[in-house]
Amino acid sequence: MSEVVLPSNVCNDDSANSVGIYDPIEAAKSRRVLVIGSGPAGVRFAHELLKREPNAQVTLFGNEPYAPYNRVLLSALLAGDATYHDIQTALPDEETYKKFRILTATITHVAPSEKRITDNLGQGYEYDQLVIATGSRPHVPNIPGVKQQGVYTFRNLKDTESLSARISRARHVVVVGGGLLGLEAARGMLKFNTKVTLIQQASRLMNRQLDEPSAKLLRDKVEALGIEVVTESGVRVIEGRDNRVTGVVMRNGDTLECDTVLLCTGISPNVDLGLQANIRVARAIVVDDQLQTSRKDIYAIGECCEHNGFTYGLVSPGFEQAAIAADVITGGQARYQGSLEVSRLKVVGEQVCSMGEVADLPSRPYQSVVTYHNKSNGIYRKLVIYKGRLIGAVGLGEWPEARRIQEAFKQQRSFSFMQLMWFRLGGKLWSESDTDNVQAWPQSAIVCQCNNISQGELVAAVEQGATSVESLQLTTNAGTVCGSCKPLLAQLTGSHAEPQKEKGWLPMALMSVLAVMFASLMLFIPGLSVSDSVQQQPWFEDIWNDKFWKQVTGFTLLGLSVIGLLMSLRKRMGWTQMGQFSYWRLLHGVLGATCAGMLLVHTGFHLGDNLNRWLMVDFLAVLGCGALAGIVVANSHKFSPAKAISMRKFWSWIHTLVAWPLPILLSIHILTVYYF
Repeated sequence: MSEVVLPSNVCNDDSANSVGIYDPIEAAKSRRVLVIGSGPAGVRFAHELLKREPNAQVTLFGNEPYAPYNRVLLSALLAGDATYHDIQTALPDEETYKKFRILTATITHVAPSEKRITDNLGQGYEYDQLVIATGSRPHVPNIPGVKQQGVYTFRNLKDTESLSARISRARHVVVVGGGLLGLEAARGMLKFNTKVTLIQQASRLMNRQLDEPSAKLLRDKVEALGIEVVTESGVRVIEGRDNRVTGVVMRNGDTLECDTVLLCTGISPNVDLGLQANIRVARAIVVDDQLQTSRKDIYAIGECCEHNGFTYGLVSPGFEQAAIAADVITGGQARYQGSLEVSRLKVVGEQVCSMGEVADLPSRPYQSVVTYHNKSNGIYRKLVIYKGRLIGAVGLGEWPEARRIQEAFKQQRSFSFMQLMWFRLGGKLWSESDTDNVQAWPQSAIVCQCNNISQGELVAAVEQGATSVESLQLTTNAGTVCGSCKPLLAQLTGSHAEPQKEKGWLPMALMSVLAVMFASLMLFIPGLSVSDSVQQQPWFEDIWNDKFWKQVTGFTLLGLSVIGLLMSLRKRMGWTQMGQFSYWRLLHGVLGATCAGMLLVHTGFHLGDNLNRWLMVDFLAVLGCGALAGIVVANSHKFSPAKAISMRKFWSWIHTLVAWPLPILLSIHILTVYYF
């Protein structure tokens, strides 16, 4: 971590060309880029520009007396789940980038015509390009009594320190605002048995990200923590005595006694510098597709900018803008087309995933909503499909497929009828191998949502030598924000290790070979003929041609087939509490081999006629494809990971495909034999 250099040291560095002193020879070698704002977007821009132009003179200005930190983790710091060290942001290495500097200073004036900025101490700095990344400030509603002692906001590290000091003596805290920040702040204020009441103006929590069922489920979890939730209300007045908070008057006129009010009512973009510099400002600083403002060589990124009428209050769009601005400044042709708002967050300890249109949906043709709700596990998932494409998704609780869902949303992918049916039944769209094995993901799939790092970028970094999680983090910045993608990074860095054998691979291979042998016997050995005399009837005919034993073997075969079909649901339905999947797969293989042997006993090698022949052909196809899939799985360690995944996926898909007609054909067979 680089040390913060105070403003008084700006002109005392004799070993390098000081920022603000223009040297024509030095300027010809490297451009001077000033970045106002040391938040996530500003720091990311510095990384991106230096990656493209290592010799550039980049100076990053921050107006807080702290090294840059990750604002997303402030709630974890407040709750005691993280330390100050945990939330610090990695800066460009000053040993590698000799001309990078970070300064603590408040910039008060921008002179576009002179290409010069000035700080609050009168120190001037000249630039070739200027990037404004001043972020936003907490919105403070115009409520009577809002300026009394005991009223707080929650936006920066100073706010967090003030709240941490307040918790120990607060008896009742009222949190105003039921969005992500309000919920996390409410959880953080629960220390020392403090009573916490959360007031939300809308009819549900996180009303922009969640629909009614998911918001209800979240509310139940929030109230289970001991937080009282009041919706469809607001604070009309903050009451006080001797300039100290004593309570709040809600919209319905009720008074709620409290000694602390925490405002989490949204944010307002910091546009003061834009207004001062006569830059075009609407709700925020207006930028074009190159993220350039109305003034030449001045750019804006992050929460302080507005593109095509949209502003974003999330980290990921700021990272996208930082990369594009860096590309444009260094001569690239990148263009910003806007960002899709995707939230994958942990709220009061619960995983929340929301993207696109999920709540208050308009009524329109060709739109369908597919949901999955597991009340016992507190899981809710919903997909919104319009004209066959995914336009929205929301989930509460663990959702292993969330990153794949995000990739499908960004690419506007469509889903098959079978995928949507499986989603209704088990809340899953893909097989376990596709979801859990990051190697099987598309290159465009986002692995690190916080930093917008794709699977393709990470695989390329691994191939270039990043063979540990730490080196992959250092190379790509993946996993450096919330860290939830570290298990996936571990998968990628271990992909070049010696492939591991599947558990029970040898018995699986033997059962699969046995099933292939039995199926081959059915195909190539002619059907047995009936003896001319009962006295000369061989023992095997007593089984396959006897009505009693034919019923025994037939119903046994039917039972084994039904068990095999039901076992296949284990994977789709996600019944992880029922033992390791590798053992279930082995048992499935044993059942397949047993069914193949029982088929010989039941039929006497006869393929039948008409519909019975179709049943036999389909049964043999199911056994054969299943056996081939088993052989591929058992020998996966002999192939490259990519090849093994591809082969397993193909044969498993074929096996599933040919199995679908089987229940129908079996039903027809039983009906014709026992009814007619």
